[in-house]
Amino acid sequence: MPWWRRRGVLSGFLGTVLISIAVLTPGFVPNDILDRSTPLRWLRVVLDLQVGRVVMAVGLVLLFRGWVLVRPAADPTLRLGRVLTLWALPMLVVPPVFSSDAFLYADQGWIIHLGEHPYYSPLAEMGGPFAENVHPVWKGTTAVYPPLALLSQYVVAWATGFHAYWSVIAMRIPVLLAVAVMAWAVPRLARAHGADPRTALWVGVLNPLVVIHFIGGAHNDAGMVALVTLAMLAATRWGKAGLVLGSVLVALGAGFKQPGLIAFIAVGLVSVAPTLGRLTLVRRFWRMFAYVGAAGVITAATFIAMSELTFGFGWRHATNIGELTWGMSPASVVEQIIGPFVRLFSDYPLLPVIAKIFTVVALLTAAVFAWYFFFSDHIAPRRVPERAEHAAANDKDFTSHPIRWLVWAFNAIAFSGAGFHTWYMIWGGSMFGVLRYSDRILRWAIAACIMFVVVQGGLEYYALRPIPGWLLGAGLGWIFLARTRHMRINPCADAASEGS
Repeated sequence: MPWWRRRGVLSGFLGTVLISIAVLTPGFVPNDILDRSTPLRWLRVVLDLQVGRVVMAVGLVLLFRGWVLVRPAADPTLRLGRVLTLWALPMLVVPPVFSSDAFLYADQGWIIHLGEHPYYSPLAEMGGPFAENVHPVWKGTTAVYPPLALLSQYVVAWATGFHAYWSVIAMRIPVLLAVAVMAWAVPRLARAHGADPRTALWVGVLNPLVVIHFIGGAHNDAGMVALVTLAMLAATRWGKAGLVLGSVLVALGAGFKQPGLIAFIAVGLVSVAPTLGRLTLVRRFWRMFAYVGAAGVITAATFIAMSELTFGFGWRHATNIGELTWGMSPASVVEQIIGPFVRLFSDYPLLPVIAKIFTVVALLTAAVFAWYFFFSDHIAPRRVPERAEHAAANDKDFTSHPIRWLVWAFNAIAFSGAGFHTWYMIWGGSMFGVLRYSDRILRWAIAACIMFVVVQGGLEYYALRPIPGWLLGAGLGWIFLARTRHMRINPCADAASEGS
């Protein structure tokens, strides 16, 4: 049977087709930009918003079903890169999925085209073809993105003639390049760390979050993720030379999204990690400090030089949009729960305080992960079972611990602050398959992906507030877990245990 006729491949493809049709329906695209085309106008008459919601829900179910059906244990000969390409095709020319950020990307390109400074010129106030489609939350604010993101947005908008629609669609071009880099680098990184390359590709790149939010949503986080992955691969393969190259790549990745900067810590540790298990606590600490410090200096110098040669650091003073209290972040959810009671006694804004608390908690969590992966054999040692699913410092083989720390630190930081979007989970999730987790942990990861898509899609497309969205998503994830207790994901049973 041809590869494209297999059940999982067809299910995922039909899913992205339906998702692509759904985003053409009224109520999703900011205005009547699609009605200028007669065929699309007819489609939008037939498919009203409610029908579009049904089509979207069916498409999401089929995409997840296809993803599960093409897992490595179920179809070990399928070439997943071709599957990703096929699934991406329907999304290439439709409006952004679950987000309107690409419209503000294009408007930032327009601002640069006018000779204005994106860090000081408000969005949607310079006129032009994109102003009316910038989301109201962002209108009047200034750019929050670092220089390389702004440059790529300008180049794409300029190359497409600042067209009101096609310039927005073309914002997918750098994202597609980034996803291609991820698809090339993730399996090689997995192989270098003793993980199954196909499982890593399936978990980290063929993932519906990548398909929906990177390919569909055109988010510039993809550039950061791709360059950080390349940085980890370079540091893994080439030792000290890889540390230098990896540090430069981390800085370039942070030029697309600032959280990528924390990857310099992992890059600094990769080349020295295999020797750490044999060192005393003091020697281990100072060796880690030296290598991380070297990576930090290179990363900082590159990032500063890149910024000074382009738009500077104006993003540090960008207009605060004051994240809305119905946001998806944990801080926002807590505010939604306790805010009504607090406001009975005080009008003091609660969300900024809670957001700062969550930011501190995220940093402390990253520090705890550092202890767990690098110092738990000396500081508060704990017995780790022989076939533990979480390898800690007690294992003596520290080779993969820098990536482990980076994945979980990214996840912690993604949840910090007042703002959270589910594509932030791709920051670390793209390398999750490198960590050699068991089938049980991977099933939990699938359930989490279901939950994230439900809460993001519910807010963006179904007028579902975050708390009901989280509850519904968690419920659907639990149903998936209950129905797949014996489902195999890793191609070999022996590959299912961590720390082996």
